[in-house]
Amino acid sequence: MKPSRIVFPGFWFGKSDVKKAEQLAKQGVGGFCVYGATAKEMQDFVCRMSEASPYGRLLFCADIEEDLSEIIQDAPALPKNHTLLNSKTTDAAYRKGNSLGRLARAAGIDWVLAPVVDLGYKSPSLSDDPMSVVRLAGDMTAGVSNAGALSCLKYFPGVSGALKTLSQLEEADFVPYKNLFRRSDAVMPSDMTFPNLDNVNPAMISDKVVKGLLRKRLNYKGSIVSFPLCRARLRYEDASAVQMLHAGVEILLAPRNAAGVIEAVEREVNRGLLIDAITQAISNIEMFISKVSSGPEPDTFEKACELAKKAFE
Repeated sequence: MKPSRIVFPGFWFGKSDVKKAEQLAKQGVGGFCVYGATAKEMQDFVCRMSEASPYGRLLFCADIEEDLSEIIQDAPALPKNHTLLNSKTTDAAYRKGNSLGRLARAAGIDWVLAPVVDLGYKSPSLSDDPMSVVRLAGDMTAGVSNAGALSCLKYFPGVSGALKTLSQLEEADFVPYKNLFRRSDAVMPSDMTFPNLDNVNPAMISDKVVKGLLRKRLNYKGSIVSFPLCRARLRYEDASAVQMLHAGVEILLAPRNAAGVIEAVEREVNRGLLIDAITQAISNIEMFISKVSSGPEPDTFEKACELAKKAFE
């Protein structure tokens, strides 16, 4: 068991050092969370990191809110999330998800960290009505999955519920999660603090939110991934990473200092802690790799772009 496998460093094309990334791949990270590439750059990066990895197969994630053009510069823009509810066709959300998944896989990305299922009036939210979010996000995740990519519901327990009581959250904000757990591959907790749930810790490092609510109260059995650490409001990244693993998060995405986070996790394992949790997380990673590998063959990026444009003509 290599604890480094639950860490997915961030890689910023044009900014990050590819040799350092290659060293992290050799060290046994589970994959990378990528930012700001062309499709060709992404494909080359996937090949280079996969060759360096002792596993031969990594997972590459796209941290998006609307569409892949946020990450892959030459990907076409897709309709905004808030427009899907009033689309003239009933399958707009499915077509968006399927286009998103096809584009991602064509570029070499396995895991689309979407959709956002927070309730709200504007994008990236889908709607302020819980059951509308269930329908649209369900269709979107089905589209992503049928294209051969992984998905992720975010940001639990729901940013619009920051000041709500638990009963208010259960009546509205939890509804999309409870209805979509089985349709998505993971859940991502928020980096915000929800005072009525835990007035000290952000949701992503809160035992009360992750274990108490997500795991126990809502009975979620699937994978839990961190909010990208590079964007999170965390004072001490290494200590926070360890705390969120103890809280029930399984995979650590895009830390500012991946090597430091890996060392912190390894120290915890050497103390005899987190072993079962990391073993389970690695099992989930292997399951995800198997799922992606057994899915449909990716299109060429040119074909995926053409299909995405035709889907919304």
